[in-house]
Amino acid sequence: MSKKTARPRSAPDAKAHLVTQISKARAAVEDDDLSREERVHAARRRLKRARSMLRILRPGLFAADYERHRDALRNAASDLSGTRDLDVIAGLAAHLKTHAPEKVHAALDELSARLARKAERAHTLDTPIAEVARRLALAEADARAIETPADSGRLFEEEFFRAYRSSRKAMDRARLGAGEHPFHEWRKRVKHHWHLARLIKGACATASKKTVRQLDELGEILGLENDHAVLSATLLDDPLLAGDGPSADRVHDVIDARRSALQRKALKRGEKLYGEPVRIVRARIDPD
Repeated sequence: MSKKTARPRSAPDAKAHLVTQISKARAAVEDDDLSREERVHAARRRLKRARSMLRILRPGLFAADYERHRDALRNAASDLSGTRDLDVIAGLAAHLKTHAPEKVHAALDELSARLARKAERAHTLDTPIAEVARRLALAEADARAIETPADSGRLFEEEFFRAYRSSRKAMDRARLGAGEHPFHEWRKRVKHHWHLARLIKGACATASKKTVRQLDELGEILGLENDHAVLSATLLDDPLLAGDGPSADRVHDVIDARRSALQRKALKRGEKLYGEPVRIVRARIDPD
């Protein structure tokens, strides 16, 4: 991106979007026409977007108020995450057969079947749908009470570039393997950046339609890498899910190989999206 571009325009009303996303998350949870799996997926997606909007509003909130809003959204998502993880890793175990030698297929079939049974039980017993809906109703009412900031456009712009900078730093940590789960941390920052960029898609080069699409693709790659990490951790906790100890070791080898490939792919994509320091990107948009 060597050309000077216009600054982001048409910044969204962060409070209105926050309320809308919480409302849609609650509607998804309460939608009897959806399966439990679909409810969980839709609600968690909306809650991630809501948390991005809340970060924009953070400068105008007292620390305790921000933490209350943040924790309400985080806890609701956490209550839904266990069943989502089981659903995903059960399907992932089956899909790994396309990347595994034939001698590992039986272990992957066993792993997938056992995880699918665990997921089915979890949806029946562990997903507190009614409680999550109640919490989201309270969170929505609480969000409506937030005072709409007069400078919402400036707050959005500041958070937009903060998200770029944070994602770039997280990419560097992932490349170095710094921290306990560096690629997962990078993914969270990329998703936040994507949530903001998609709201002003086409308004500037740093949020062009192509860039927004590439951010989405990078987030998906990093999400898949994290799903492999969750599968690996689940198998470490209970190796017999794959049949026996040697079978678990062979499955771990397949998972590790896929994670390495996904990490290389993510870093290659990331270099194209985050190759420049934020000061250079921002100088083209706001040269003053």
